[in-house]
Amino acid sequence: MLAERVKLLYSNLPASLSISVLLALILLCVQAQVISPERLLDWSAAIASVLGVRAMLFIAWKRHARIIGLSDSRRWLYRFRIGVFFTGIVWGIGGILLAPPGEPELKMYTLLALAGLSAGAATTLAIDRISVIGFLCLVLMPQIVVLGIEGRALSLGISAMIALFLLFLIASAHQVSLQLEENFHLRLKATENESRLRQMLEISPIATRITDAASNQVVFANSSYVELIGSTPEQVIGIDPTGYYAYPEIYAEVQKQISNGENVTNQMVEIHSFGEQAWTKWVLASYFPIEYQNKAAILGWFYDITDRKIKEDHVEHMAYHDTLTGLPNRTLFVDRLKQSLANAERERCMLALMFIDLDKFKPVNDLYGHHVGDLLLKAVAERISDCLRKSDSVGRIGGDEFVVLLPAVNTEESALEVAEKIRHALNLPFEIEGATINISSSTGVAVYPNHAEEAQLLIKRADIAMYSAKAQGKNCVRVYQP
Repeated sequence: MLAERVKLLYSNLPASLSISVLLALILLCVQAQVISPERLLDWSAAIASVLGVRAMLFIAWKRHARIIGLSDSRRWLYRFRIGVFFTGIVWGIGGILLAPPGEPELKMYTLLALAGLSAGAATTLAIDRISVIGFLCLVLMPQIVVLGIEGRALSLGISAMIALFLLFLIASAHQVSLQLEENFHLRLKATENESRLRQMLEISPIATRITDAASNQVVFANSSYVELIGSTPEQVIGIDPTGYYAYPEIYAEVQKQISNGENVTNQMVEIHSFGEQAWTKWVLASYFPIEYQNKAAILGWFYDITDRKIKEDHVEHMAYHDTLTGLPNRTLFVDRLKQSLANAERERCMLALMFIDLDKFKPVNDLYGHHVGDLLLKAVAERISDCLRKSDSVGRIGGDEFVVLLPAVNTEESALEVAEKIRHALNLPFEIEGATINISSSTGVAVYPNHAEEAQLLIKRADIAMYSAKAQGKNCVRVYQP
């Protein structure tokens, strides 16, 4: 088990180092405008040194992998852990040094980057509890402490969320580690004889199947695998399982690696039904070349992580969407705006941004209560969306403030037509819980490149145009003017 653990850890090391390098470069580029060059240079040197030493450690392990004994495995494990700890320290320090004060968006971006790094590490390091716990704590604990020390309600809330996220990652890594250890022990014993293999696999709680390497037909499937794909033992044997993969090309690549004698471990795979009962699941899949019934075969393990994947997707959705309307929030909308601006510059076309603020919304809350006000906001979001093309975007960035992005318009007049269409739609009465509610809207429009060529400036000028509409009597659309 020790030798297998060391092998898995070092096998995952190149991918981990590559991701760390890319993430560091992206983080440095994003923060370069607000962080001092000296601080960036110091942290860059530190992360480069640590990752460089770990890369050399991998090369050295690769040269000696075939002759490593039990005592040598322990030494290689200790060296790996030391590299992990130093990497965690540097990332933990970077999370503080590269989080600029007074820049909440960049600070949140840094936290999200560290969260993504930690989520990946929870999987790649799961086989070694000391490594995964040490790395996660070294990366996330400084952020938890610093945010907690700030003392503000928002900072304390974010600190608590990161702490819960840390506990969730540790618990998930522990479960994955247990499953990997169990997989290894089962696989080790399975080589003793085929009957023992079948017995052990059948009673395993992990979904398991064996496919013939030549025909790719299932020759064995345990009850957990049959339950996983919602079939029967009779129907499973003899089928080609490729149809269950949402992306068959991924399994084709697995078969190619197996044919080269390689193992494929901890691969997240999306599977789905192709019958009458539609379902989609996510599994953590591992594949190993074995001999079964005197033929080359592929042993597959499938650990159902659907619940965890759904929770992760929900957390990610909440981070980038308004909880009331489901529309993109400010962070996601600004990201879309920047992407659309880059595309508009490349395609040399115009782009329009609208700020829409509801008139007479506060009296609705005062008269009918916030519950009706929330329902009204949802209805407003639907009406705005109905006025747009599929390529357009709408987001909610404040209490009763919405933004609309038209990524491609021919003229300013085209943008004004859409804005007027939205204004007229919002002027129509809303029927909510038996009450007829009438509101209006004030809209400001700014166009790229006529009014601004940079995202924040375009946002500012659309906002100015909206306040101009408010000042000129409300219930109207105004284009930005210098």
